[in-house]
Amino acid sequence: MDERIITGIYIRVSTEDQAKDGFSIHAQREKLTKYAEANDWDIHDYYVDDGISGKNLEGRPEVKRMLDDVKNGKINNILIYKLDRLTRSTKDLIYLIELFEKHNCTFNSQTEKIDTSNAVGRMFVKIIGIFAEFERENLAERVSFGYEQKTREGNYTNTNGVYGYDYIVGEKVLVVNDLEKEIVNRIFDEYIDGKSYLKIAKLFNAEKVPTKRGGHWASSTIKSILENPLYLGKVRYGVTEKLKDKSFTVDGNNIEPIVDIDKWNRANSIVATRKHYCVRRYPSENSYYFHIIKCGKCGGNISARQQTQHGKLYITYRCNNSARGFCECGGFSHTKVEESFLKYLESLEIMKPDKSIMKENKVLNE
Repeated sequence: MDERIITGIYIRVSTEDQAKDGFSIHAQREKLTKYAEANDWDIHDYYVDDGISGKNLEGRPEVKRMLDDVKNGKINNILIYKLDRLTRSTKDLIYLIELFEKHNCTFNSQTEKIDTSNAVGRMFVKIIGIFAEFERENLAERVSFGYEQKTREGNYTNTNGVYGYDYIVGEKVLVVNDLEKEIVNRIFDEYIDGKSYLKIAKLFNAEKVPTKRGGHWASSTIKSILENPLYLGKVRYGVTEKLKDKSFTVDGNNIEPIVDIDKWNRANSIVATRKHYCVRRYPSENSYYFHIIKCGKCGGNISARQQTQHGKLYITYRCNNSARGFCECGGFSHTKVEESFLKYLESLEIMKPDKSIMKENKVLNE
Protein backbone atom coordinates (compact mmCIF):
# COMPACT_ATOMS: atom_id res chain seq x y z
CA MET A 1 0.00 0.00 0.00
CA ASP A 2 1.42 3.38 -1.04
CA GLU A 3 2.16 5.90 1.68
CA ARG A 4 -0.31 8.77 1.83
CA ILE A 5 1.13 12.06 0.64
CA ILE A 6 0.08 14.60 3.26
CA THR A 7 0.69 18.03 1.82
CA GLY A 8 1.27 21.44 3.32
CA ILE A 9 0.56 24.25 0.87
CA TYR A 10 2.72 27.34 1.42
CA ILE A 11 1.60 30.72 0.04
CA ARG A 12 3.42 34.04 0.29
CA VAL A 13 2.74 37.47 -1.13
CA SER A 14 4.86 40.57 -0.60
CA THR A 15 3.32 44.04 -0.64
CA GLU A 16 4.42 44.48 -4.27
CA ASP A 17 2.87 41.16 -5.32
CA GLN A 18 -0.63 42.09 -4.20
CA ALA A 19 -1.47 43.85 -7.46
CA LYS A 20 0.02 41.20 -9.78
CA ASP A 21 -2.27 38.73 -11.51
CA GLY A 22 -1.61 35.18 -10.38
CA PHE A 23 0.29 36.14 -7.25
CA SER A 24 -2.61 37.02 -4.95
CA ILE A 25 -3.32 34.72 -2.02
CA HIS A 26 -6.63 33.63 -3.56
CA ALA A 27 -5.05 32.87 -6.96
CA GLN A 28 -2.19 30.83 -5.47
CA ARG A 29 -4.52 28.92 -3.16
CA GLU A 30 -6.90 28.03 -5.98
CA LYS A 31 -4.16 26.83 -8.36
CA LEU A 32 -2.27 24.85 -5.72
CA THR A 33 -5.42 23.19 -4.41
CA LYS A 34 -6.34 21.98 -7.90
CA TYR A 35 -2.75 20.77 -8.45
CA ALA A 36 -2.77 18.78 -5.19
CA GLU A 37 -6.17 17.25 -5.95
CA ALA A 38 -5.05 16.29 -9.47
CA ASN A 39 -2.11 14.40 -7.93
CA ASP A 40 -4.36 12.76 -5.33
CA TRP A 41 -2.51 14.43 -2.43
CA ASP A 42 -4.19 14.98 0.94
CA ILE A 43 -4.06 18.65 1.98
CA HIS A 44 -3.19 18.97 5.67
CA ASP A 45 -3.13 22.78 5.93
CA TYR A 46 -2.45 26.09 4.19
CA TYR A 47 0.40 28.28 5.45
CA VAL A 48 0.01 31.90 4.37
CA ASP A 49 2.52 34.74 4.93
CA ASP A 50 0.78 37.92 3.81
CA GLY A 51 2.74 41.06 2.87
CA ILE A 52 6.15 39.61 3.82
CA SER A 53 9.40 39.65 1.83
CA GLY A 54 11.03 36.42 0.68
CA LYS A 55 14.56 37.70 1.33
CA ASN A 56 15.06 35.29 4.23
CA LEU A 57 13.14 33.04 6.62
CA GLU A 58 13.15 35.38 9.62
CA GLY A 59 9.94 37.12 10.60
CA ARG A 60 7.71 34.66 8.72
CA PRO A 61 5.47 32.93 11.29
CA GLU A 62 3.76 30.62 8.81
CA VAL A 63 7.08 29.25 7.53
CA LYS A 64 7.99 28.45 11.13
CA ARG A 65 4.64 26.74 11.72
CA MET A 66 5.05 24.71 8.52
CA LEU A 67 8.59 23.61 9.43
CA ASP A 68 7.38 22.59 12.89
CA ASP A 69 4.75 20.39 11.23
CA VAL A 70 7.46 18.85 9.01
CA LYS A 71 9.64 18.09 12.05
CA ASN A 72 6.67 16.61 13.93
CA GLY A 73 5.72 14.35 11.00
CA LYS A 74 2.36 16.01 10.35
CA ILE A 75 3.18 16.59 6.66
CA ASN A 76 5.49 14.77 4.25
CA ASN A 77 5.14 17.00 1.20
CA ILE A 78 5.44 20.76 0.59
CA LEU A 79 3.73 22.42 -2.37
CA ILE A 80 4.41 25.99 -3.51
CA TYR A 81 3.42 28.01 -6.57
CA LYS A 82 6.96 29.16 -7.36
CA LEU A 83 10.32 28.74 -5.65
CA ASP A 84 10.72 32.43 -4.81
CA ARG A 85 7.46 32.22 -2.82
CA LEU A 86 9.37 30.14 -0.27
CA THR A 87 12.76 31.88 -0.31
CA ARG A 88 15.08 33.96 -2.45
CA SER A 89 18.15 33.05 -0.41
CA THR A 90 20.34 30.20 -1.65
CA LYS A 91 21.61 29.65 1.90
CA ASP A 92 18.07 29.27 3.26
CA LEU A 93 17.07 27.07 0.33
CA ILE A 94 19.90 24.60 0.98
CA TYR A 95 18.96 24.56 4.67
CA LEU A 96 15.33 23.78 3.79
CA ILE A 97 16.20 21.01 1.33
CA GLU A 98 18.43 19.33 3.92
CA LEU A 99 15.70 19.70 6.56
CA PHE A 100 13.09 18.17 4.24
CA GLU A 101 15.44 15.27 3.39
CA LYS A 102 16.11 14.61 7.08
CA HIS A 103 12.39 14.30 7.80
CA ASN A 104 11.49 12.45 4.57
CA CYS A 105 9.48 15.37 3.24
CA THR A 106 9.33 16.02 -0.51
CA PHE A 107 9.17 19.51 -2.00
CA ASN A 108 7.22 20.51 -5.12
CA SER A 109 6.80 23.71 -7.14
CA GLN A 110 3.80 23.84 -9.47
CA THR A 111 5.16 26.28 -12.07
CA GLU A 112 8.75 25.00 -12.13
CA LYS A 113 7.86 21.29 -11.97
CA ILE A 114 10.32 20.73 -9.14
CA ASP A 115 10.31 17.41 -7.31
CA THR A 116 13.00 16.83 -4.66
CA SER A 117 12.21 13.15 -4.25
CA ASN A 118 15.25 12.40 -6.46
CA ALA A 119 18.85 13.67 -6.80
CA VAL A 120 18.23 15.43 -10.13
CA GLY A 121 15.31 17.35 -8.66
CA ARG A 122 17.37 18.44 -5.66
CA MET A 123 20.18 19.65 -7.92
CA PHE A 124 17.73 21.50 -10.15
CA VAL A 125 16.09 23.32 -7.24
CA LYS A 126 19.48 24.56 -5.99
CA ILE A 127 20.33 25.92 -9.45
CA ILE A 128 17.01 27.77 -9.61
CA GLY A 129 17.66 29.12 -6.11
CA ILE A 130 21.00 30.60 -7.16
CA PHE A 131 19.35 32.46 -10.03
CA ALA A 132 16.48 33.62 -7.80
CA GLU A 133 18.94 35.12 -5.32
CA PHE A 134 20.89 36.76 -8.15
CA GLU A 135 17.65 38.30 -9.47
CA ARG A 136 16.75 39.63 -6.01
CA GLU A 137 20.17 41.21 -5.43
CA ASN A 138 20.23 42.66 -8.95
CA LEU A 139 16.79 44.19 -8.42
CA ALA A 140 17.87 45.63 -5.06
CA GLU A 141 20.87 47.30 -6.70
CA ARG A 142 18.69 48.84 -9.42
CA VAL A 143 16.18 50.12 -6.88
CA SER A 144 18.98 51.58 -4.72
CA PHE A 145 20.51 53.30 -7.74
CA GLY A 146 17.10 54.71 -8.67
CA TYR A 147 16.63 56.19 -5.19
CA GLU A 148 20.14 57.62 -5.27
CA GLN A 149 19.58 59.30 -8.63
CA LYS A 150 16.19 60.72 -7.62
CA THR A 151 17.72 62.14 -4.44
CA ARG A 152 20.59 63.74 -6.40
CA GLU A 153 17.93 65.50 -8.45
CA GLY A 154 16.45 66.93 -5.23
CA ASN A 155 13.44 64.62 -4.97
CA TYR A 156 12.13 63.26 -1.69
CA THR A 157 11.85 59.46 -2.04
CA ASN A 158 10.21 58.33 1.22
CA THR A 159 6.53 58.00 0.32
CA ASN A 160 5.61 57.38 3.99
CA GLY A 161 6.11 61.07 4.66
CA VAL A 162 7.88 62.60 7.64
CA TYR A 163 6.78 64.51 10.72
CA GLY A 164 6.12 68.13 9.80
CA TYR A 165 5.03 67.36 6.24
CA ASP A 166 2.31 65.45 4.41
CA TYR A 167 3.16 63.47 1.28
CA ILE A 168 0.67 63.96 -1.57
CA VAL A 169 0.82 60.64 -3.41
CA GLY A 170 -0.67 61.66 -6.75
CA GLU A 171 1.49 64.77 -7.02
CA LYS A 172 4.58 63.21 -5.36
CA VAL A 173 5.24 66.35 -3.32
CA LEU A 174 5.65 67.30 0.35
CA VAL A 175 3.43 69.99 1.82
CA VAL A 176 3.88 71.54 5.25
CA ASN A 177 1.58 70.29 8.01
CA ASP A 178 1.05 73.46 10.06
CA LEU A 179 0.26 71.69 13.35
CA GLU A 180 3.27 69.39 13.08
CA LYS A 181 5.46 72.31 12.00
CA GLU A 182 4.88 73.93 15.40
CA ILE A 183 5.81 70.69 17.18
CA VAL A 184 9.01 70.31 15.14
CA ASN A 185 10.12 73.82 16.06
CA ARG A 186 9.25 73.16 19.68
CA ILE A 187 11.50 70.05 19.63
CA PHE A 188 14.40 72.18 18.43
CA ASP A 189 13.67 74.86 21.06
CA GLU A 190 13.39 72.35 23.93
CA TYR A 191 16.64 70.66 22.90
CA ILE A 192 18.52 73.96 22.62
CA ASP A 193 17.20 74.86 26.08
CA GLY A 194 18.96 71.80 27.50
CA LYS A 195 16.44 68.96 27.47
CA SER A 196 17.59 65.50 26.34
CA TYR A 197 15.91 63.35 23.69
CA LEU A 198 14.30 61.26 26.42
CA LYS A 199 13.02 64.23 28.44
CA ILE A 200 11.39 65.72 25.34
CA ALA A 201 9.80 62.36 24.47
CA LYS A 202 8.45 61.94 28.01
CA LEU A 203 7.15 65.50 28.01
CA PHE A 204 5.28 64.99 24.72
CA ASN A 205 3.83 61.66 25.87
CA ALA A 206 2.63 63.28 29.10
CA GLU A 207 1.03 66.10 27.10
CA LYS A 208 -0.43 63.57 24.62
CA VAL A 209 1.15 65.36 21.68
CA PRO A 210 0.14 63.28 18.61
CA THR A 211 2.81 61.47 16.60
CA LYS A 212 2.60 60.94 12.85
CA ARG A 213 0.99 57.51 13.16
CA GLY A 214 -0.68 57.68 16.56
CA GLY A 215 2.02 55.92 18.59
CA HIS A 216 4.22 57.14 21.44
CA TRP A 217 7.16 59.49 21.26
CA ALA A 218 10.59 57.87 21.70
CA SER A 219 14.03 59.39 22.17
CA SER A 220 15.08 57.94 18.80
CA THR A 221 12.24 59.86 17.10
CA ILE A 222 13.35 63.13 18.67
CA LYS A 223 16.93 62.45 17.60
CA SER A 224 15.98 61.71 13.98
CA ILE A 225 13.93 64.92 13.76
CA LEU A 226 16.78 67.05 15.11
CA GLU A 227 19.30 65.58 12.65
CA ASN A 228 17.09 65.62 9.55
CA PRO A 229 18.12 68.33 7.03
CA LEU A 230 14.71 68.03 5.39
CA TYR A 231 13.53 70.74 7.78
CA LEU A 232 15.94 73.08 5.99
CA GLY A 233 14.40 72.15 2.64
CA LYS A 234 17.17 69.65 1.82
CA VAL A 235 17.08 65.92 0.96
CA ARG A 236 19.69 63.33 1.92
CA TYR A 237 20.80 59.89 0.83
CA GLY A 238 22.80 57.22 2.67
CA VAL A 239 21.39 57.45 6.19
CA THR A 240 21.91 53.75 6.95
CA GLU A 241 25.27 52.26 7.93
CA LYS A 242 25.35 50.23 4.71
CA LEU A 243 25.18 53.36 2.52
CA LYS A 244 27.22 55.63 4.79
CA ASP A 245 30.13 55.87 2.32
CA LYS A 246 27.77 57.14 -0.40
CA SER A 247 25.87 59.66 1.72
CA PHE A 248 25.16 63.20 0.49
CA THR A 249 22.73 66.08 1.04
CA VAL A 250 21.36 68.39 -1.67
CA ASP A 251 18.76 71.15 -1.95
CA GLY A 252 15.28 69.72 -2.38
CA ASN A 253 12.87 70.50 -5.19
CA ASN A 254 9.98 72.66 -3.97
CA ILE A 255 10.40 71.62 -0.32
CA GLU A 256 9.50 74.43 2.04
CA PRO A 257 11.85 74.74 5.07
CA ILE A 258 10.11 74.75 8.45
CA VAL A 259 13.14 75.39 10.71
CA ASP A 260 15.48 78.34 10.20
CA ILE A 261 19.15 77.62 9.54
CA ASP A 262 20.40 79.27 12.74
CA LYS A 263 18.15 77.15 14.97
CA TRP A 264 19.04 73.95 13.09
CA ASN A 265 22.78 74.66 13.36
CA ARG A 266 22.59 75.45 17.08
CA ALA A 267 20.71 72.22 17.81
CA ASN A 268 23.03 70.06 15.72
CA SER A 269 26.08 71.63 17.31
CA ILE A 270 24.76 70.32 20.64
CA VAL A 271 24.03 66.93 19.04
CA ALA A 272 27.63 66.72 17.80
CA THR A 273 29.01 67.65 21.22
CA ARG A 274 26.96 64.99 22.98
CA LYS A 275 27.89 62.37 20.40
CA HIS A 276 31.49 62.81 21.52
CA TYR A 277 30.56 61.25 24.84
CA CYS A 278 28.51 58.39 23.42
CA VAL A 279 30.82 56.17 21.38
CA ARG A 280 28.32 53.47 20.42
CA ARG A 281 25.20 51.92 21.79
CA TYR A 282 25.84 48.18 21.93
CA PRO A 283 29.51 47.50 22.81
CA SER A 284 28.94 43.75 23.15
CA GLU A 285 32.53 42.77 24.00
CA ASN A 286 32.47 44.94 27.14
CA SER A 287 28.78 45.08 28.11
CA TYR A 288 28.14 41.35 28.04
CA TYR A 289 25.15 41.46 30.40
CA PHE A 290 22.68 43.46 28.30
CA HIS A 291 21.37 40.49 26.30
CA ILE A 292 20.72 38.25 29.32
CA ILE A 293 19.25 40.58 31.97
CA LYS A 294 15.73 42.02 32.09
CA CYS A 295 14.26 45.12 33.71
CA GLY A 296 13.19 44.43 37.30
CA LYS A 297 10.24 46.83 37.04
CA CYS A 298 8.56 45.99 33.72
CA GLY A 299 10.40 42.90 32.47
CA GLY A 300 11.56 44.72 29.33
CA ASN A 301 14.80 44.19 27.45
CA ILE A 302 17.95 46.07 28.45
CA SER A 303 20.23 48.12 26.22
CA ALA A 304 23.83 49.13 26.92
CA ARG A 305 25.67 52.38 26.42
CA GLN A 306 29.41 52.98 26.39
CA GLN A 307 30.58 56.48 27.26
CA THR A 308 34.01 58.02 27.51
CA GLN A 309 34.46 60.97 29.84
CA HIS A 310 37.84 62.51 30.63
CA GLY A 311 39.56 59.52 29.05
CA LYS A 312 37.76 56.96 31.23
CA LEU A 313 35.32 54.33 29.92
CA TYR A 314 31.88 54.04 31.55
CA ILE A 315 29.32 51.34 30.71
CA THR A 316 25.70 51.76 31.75
CA TYR A 317 22.51 49.74 31.20
CA ARG A 318 18.99 51.04 30.73
CA CYS A 319 15.55 49.54 30.18
CA ASN A 320 14.42 49.96 26.57
CA ASN A 321 10.93 50.90 27.77
CA SER A 322 12.47 53.59 29.97
CA ALA A 323 14.19 55.01 26.89
CA ARG A 324 10.76 55.25 25.27
CA GLY A 325 9.24 56.86 28.35
CA PHE A 326 7.10 53.82 29.32
CA CYS A 327 9.04 52.66 32.41
CA GLU A 328 10.34 54.49 35.48
CA CYS A 329 13.43 52.31 35.85
CA GLY A 330 16.58 54.41 35.93
CA GLY A 331 19.98 53.53 34.52
CA PHE A 332 22.52 51.40 36.37
CA SER A 333 26.23 50.83 35.94
CA HIS A 334 28.07 47.78 34.64
CA THR A 335 30.05 47.71 37.89
CA LYS A 336 26.89 47.30 40.00
CA VAL A 337 25.63 44.50 37.76
CA GLU A 338 29.02 42.78 38.01
CA GLU A 339 29.04 43.02 41.81
CA SER A 340 25.49 41.66 42.08
CA PHE A 341 26.26 38.78 39.72
CA LEU A 342 29.41 37.79 41.63
CA LYS A 343 27.50 37.85 44.94
CA TYR A 344 24.88 35.58 43.38
CA LEU A 345 27.56 33.13 42.22
CA GLU A 346 29.10 33.09 45.69
CA SER A 347 25.71 32.19 47.17
CA LEU A 348 25.40 29.04 45.05
CA GLU A 349 26.31 25.73 46.69
CA ILE A 350 28.18 24.63 43.59
CA MET A 351 30.58 27.56 43.98
CA LYS A 352 31.42 26.79 47.61
CA PRO A 353 34.64 24.77 48.10
CA ASP A 354 34.27 21.11 49.04
CA LYS A 355 36.07 20.72 52.40
CA SER A 356 36.84 17.03 51.83
CA ILE A 357 38.54 17.83 48.52
CA MET A 358 40.47 20.67 50.15
CA LYS A 359 41.65 18.30 52.89
CA GLU A 360 42.71 15.67 50.33
CA ASN A 361 44.62 18.27 48.32
CA LYS A 362 46.39 19.42 51.46
CA VAL A 363 47.55 15.87 52.20
CA LEU A 364 48.81 15.40 48.65
CA ASN A 365 50.75 18.64 48.79
CA GLU A 366 52.50 17.81 52.06
